[in-house]
Amino acid sequence: MNKWKFGLGAGVVLFIAGWIAWTFMIPSEDIKKSVKDLQADAVGLERVITHTLYDGSKKTWAGRIKIYPFPTEGGGGAAFSFIDKDGKKIICGPGWRIEEK
Repeated sequence: MNKWKFGLGAGVVLFIAGWIAWTFMIPSEDIKKSVKDLQADAVGLERVITHTLYDGSKKTWAGRIKIYPFPTEGGGGAAFSFIDKDGKKIICGPGWRIEEK
């Protein structure tokens, strides 16, 4: 029984130490932002996407959007796809965009 008490006590101490480090010591804003972006990508949180083409024209989508990585030829750039609120698939890459009709 003493092993269980020791293990539980050690777990609580590690949890509290981790929370203190996460909250006060680690430069956690960037980490928290990355975690939030991952959550948004995974479950489709409310977000606004603005995409700019090479000619400077911009388009913005807002809503509960789930992001999917999109492989590009040669692997260059950070392309992604998503379904907009009208159910159209949008594929965006660096300077280019494809929208379903």
